[in-house]
This record gives sequence, C-alpha cells and structure tokens, in this order.
Amino acid sequence: MAKLILVEDDPFLLSILVEKMKEAGFDVETATDGEDGLNKIKTGDFDLVLLDMVLPKKDGFKILEEIRDDNQIKKVPVIVLSNLYDKSNIEKAMLLGARDYVVKAYNTPEEIIFKIKSFLVKEGVNN
Repeated sequence: MAKLILVEDDPFLLSILVEKMKEAGFDVETATDGEDGLNKIKTGDFDLVLLDMVLPKKDGFKILEEIRDDNQIKKVPVIVLSNLYDKSNIEKAMLLGARDYVVKAYNTPEEIIFKIKSFLVKEGVNN
C-alpha cells in the first residue's frame, strides 16, 4: 500500500481527498500547515507528497526548497496540488523539484486520484 502525505489547509478539500485516497487503497497522513507538513515529511517514510502551495506557517515553495536541500528526504517525489496556476509559479515549483503540478480547480478529486495512481505506477510503487 502506497503511503502518501497530503499537505492541504482547506478542510473541505482535505476531507474529500482523504476519503477518495483511502477508497483507492492509499495509506494517507495529513498536515494542515507547512511546518507540520515538513516535520511529518522528515519523520515519515512516504512514497509521495501531495503539496498545496498556499499554506499557513510555511508555504509550499519553502517546503520544496527544504526537501531539495535535505539529503534524507530529497528523493521523495512531490506532486503540487494548487490553485496557483500562472506559468511562473508552475515553473518555480518544477525548478524546486516538484515532479508534477496539478491545478485543483481544473481537476475533480477522481481525476487527482487517477493522476496519483498513474504517477505511482510510472515510479514503480505498488498500491
């Protein structure tokens, strides 16, 4: 079972995505702010990080920087789930190490789950 962490501060979206992820067979942990998310990423053994960019305490860009600069966790793949959809934010996130960038407003929860599954299959992670 793939182990994911979802770092998302919107309680409604968080609950929907967690429910869909569990239905899809994922082991899911959550964090609702950037500091908590980064601490859990550092102490957990995750197959994938799903990261919002606009978060309290520490934004997604800072988290990506800290993941990239930490030898213990820099290999953990990150998919950004954000509503920041301008080209400069997408490019910045990708340059900081994000493996994919999914705009929440343009994807249903089911489409997000499909993208996660596709990514994990491509990476050779069994769900």
